[in-house]
Amino acid sequence: MPIAPLDTPRRLGSARFRAGLALARGAGWLSRTAGVGSGTALAGRVLQAVAPGCLAEASAGLASVLVSATNGKTTTTAMVAAALGTEHEVVSNSLGNNMTAGIAEALTHRGGATHAAIEVDEAHLPSVMEATRPVGVVLMNLSRDQLDRVSEVRRIADRWREAIAAHPECTVVANVSDPMIAYAVEAAPKLVAVELPAGWRLDATVCPRCDTPLAFTGESYSCPGCGFSQPEAQWRLRGTTLEGPQGLTVPLATALPGAFNLSNAAMAVALAGSLGLDVRAAAEAIAEIAEVKGRFARRRVAGRVVTLLMAKNPAGWQATVAMLAGDQRPVVLAINAEIADGRDTSWLYDVDFTPLASRQVFACGRRRHDLSTRLGYDGVKHACLESELEAISSCGGAEAVYVGNYTAFQAMRKRIGRQG
Repeated sequence: MPIAPLDTPRRLGSARFRAGLALARGAGWLSRTAGVGSGTALAGRVLQAVAPGCLAEASAGLASVLVSATNGKTTTTAMVAAALGTEHEVVSNSLGNNMTAGIAEALTHRGGATHAAIEVDEAHLPSVMEATRPVGVVLMNLSRDQLDRVSEVRRIADRWREAIAAHPECTVVANVSDPMIAYAVEAAPKLVAVELPAGWRLDATVCPRCDTPLAFTGESYSCPGCGFSQPEAQWRLRGTTLEGPQGLTVPLATALPGAFNLSNAAMAVALAGSLGLDVRAAAEAIAEIAEVKGRFARRRVAGRVVTLLMAKNPAGWQATVAMLAGDQRPVVLAINAEIADGRDTSWLYDVDFTPLASRQVFACGRRRHDLSTRLGYDGVKHACLESELEAISSCGGAEAVYVGNYTAFQAMRKRIGRQG
């Protein structure tokens, strides 16, 4: 995918926007120089403070595609960027700040890009849609995530529903196998419905329309109260084949592990098809992605090769544990409860850890004792260690797997970087 060069302040927007951009870049440079982060978040906040309409100005003239979900949005955004990049020059917020200010800062590096692939935090999707006027939106799943500071799942679905209704010109590519997503996109005029293997549904057990318990039959669902049901799909993922309109079939393969990454790839390819791109070329580009912001990376740590995985909430942890079920490599699990993670760790009891019972397991992180107690209830024998690096050093064999929630994962990436 072509890399967009850095824009200069005089090429973009109003005088106020250009002044804010100059200050933002200075703030970002200071942050990086001081070693307190990448500087993108601070730069974004400075830009938004000086020019509150910065996102609309930064995205002007771009054909933008937004990607939002509770889980998988970072990886799917990278896949969408790869798909768009087969025919267009693309800018993306690939450093990860997915809220309004950070997105605006990322788009100022657009260079000659004509298209944007933008990861969007679930709560920010309505405002980002309003500012960017996207040509496409990819919506994948909704489940609990940091309920001590983020809206309840049904409230997010309601807000998405309102935002989609306000933008009838936008193509909406939606995973209708998730009842909350199907509800959010129910009235979308330009809906591209995708059917994926059923995933986490513990946060969608009742009808979002009328609160009647949903009836699940195999992979589909319906409401006996009001008739709400799974919509007919134009695209269906069957194993490693994506079936599309008019008998079209697209073989999917990813260098990334896990069935959920095939689902992410299916959403990106369906988006490519909806925009008239060559879907097979898109699938081939997606298959080349080997890691995304350190996720799924393989690094040498403490004398062994470690696969790095991140999981943030019960749905993400359950999918990760399921992926590791047939694997016998030692596993180091790390749980923190910082602001970025959510303070409440009671969600651990919604995850079934029993697939890990037959292997070497370590519980780490600042809330390792919470995790240790949970593992004990599932009969998973483990060691509880403060240091993740000590745990990795204690693993038997030449390889291991590390799974951390957000702040634990990011801290581990930094430690590995210092080691390297």
